[in-house]
Amino acid sequence: MPKRLPKKRVRRAVVFPRFTGFVGTTALYSAPVDVGRYSDGIFVAWRGTGIGSTPASVVFTVQQSTDLDVWVDGSTISPSADSESVLSLGLTYPWMRVKAVVSGSDPGVCGWVVVELVMREGSREGEAA
Repeated sequence: MPKRLPKKRVRRAVVFPRFTGFVGTTALYSAPVDVGRYSDGIFVAWRGTGIGSTPASVVFTVQQSTDLDVWVDGSTISPSADSESVLSLGLTYPWMRVKAVVSGSDPGVCGWVVVELVMREGSREGEAA
């Protein structure tokens, strides 16, 4: 009988899909993600060059919640124009989402955010934390 390989301990989640348009200065929120089985997240964010003579910037803020009602701001990530930035963050609450806020005189830019979620020790696929 062949030896069983261990299940993967990392899961990828797309927070904002590639080339999402962020326009205007009103905050945009991703869908909440159940992260109760995960201990850490490695976030990768990218932003384009923007539009207009003074390109916009975007700040992504990781928020966490215990009840999907009250959200606590955590660390931020703000990539430079046409580049990626990486953020490693411990996940202490069962829910996570990302807030995107655009600023600048021409508030329009595209970008994306993905996260690699690291399973908690002792947690297995299909089990609650």
